[in-house]
Amino acid sequence: MNFRKLLPVAACVMSISSFAQIRTGVYFSSDKKYKEIIEEVGNPLPGNPVMIVQAFVPNHGSYIWFLNESKAKNLTYPDNNPKDLHSGIFLEDHGGLLPKITFKDFARALSQPGYMINFCEIGDANKDGFPEFYLTYFEESDGLDAKPLKVIVYTSLDEKTFSKSKITGWIPFQEEDAYREVKDENFKLLPKEIRLKAERIVKEARKRIH
Repeated sequence: MNFRKLLPVAACVMSISSFAQIRTGVYFSSDKKYKEIIEEVGNPLPGNPVMIVQAFVPNHGSYIWFLNESKAKNLTYPDNNPKDLHSGIFLEDHGGLLPKITFKDFARALSQPGYMINFCEIGDANKDGFPEFYLTYFEESDGLDAKPLKVIVYTSLDEKTFSKSKITGWIPFQEEDAYREVKDENFKLLPKEIRLKAERIVKEARKRIH
C-alpha cells in the first residue's frame, strides 16, 4: 500500500487495501477513526500522531503504527518549532497495546529530523502474508555537509520478533560531493523483494527533496 496516493485527500481518509488479505487503514487527525483509536487504546508515545496506520494481518492480529511528533527537548535548532520524532508498532491485545518495536530521533543543535510522510508505507513485497513497515525521514541541518535520507524497514521474518533494517541515502549539497547509499548488515539480509522496495522508496523520496 502506498500512502502517497492518499495524502491529497487527507481529510476523512480511510483506505482499505488488500495484499495477501492484509487490510490497512490510514488515518489523520481530521478522521473520525483517528480519534476513535486514541479513545480506545490511548496514545502510547510522546507527542501527537501525525498519522496512525491500522493493519489487520490474518492469523497474526491487528497492528497499529503510530508516527508521532513532540516538541523538541533541544530548542537550539534555528527552526522556530523543532520537533522530535517518536514512532512505534503495537499489537492490539484485549483492548490494550503490546509494543513490538519503537523508534525515536531528536532535534539537535544543528539538525532537525522530519517524517517524509508521503513515503511511509506498509507493503508485503515478498508475498509472505506478513507486512513490512517502511519509515522514511530526512534530517535537515545547517551547513553544506551531506544530509541523511533514511528508510527504516520493520518486519518480522520469523513472524514473532520484529527486526530493524536501514538504508541511508546521503544527499550531497556541494557539487564536488557524490550521492551515496549505506545499507546496514540487517538490510543486506532482507529478502530481495523487500530490499528493492526500500531502494525504490529512497530513490523516489530523493527526487522529492530536490
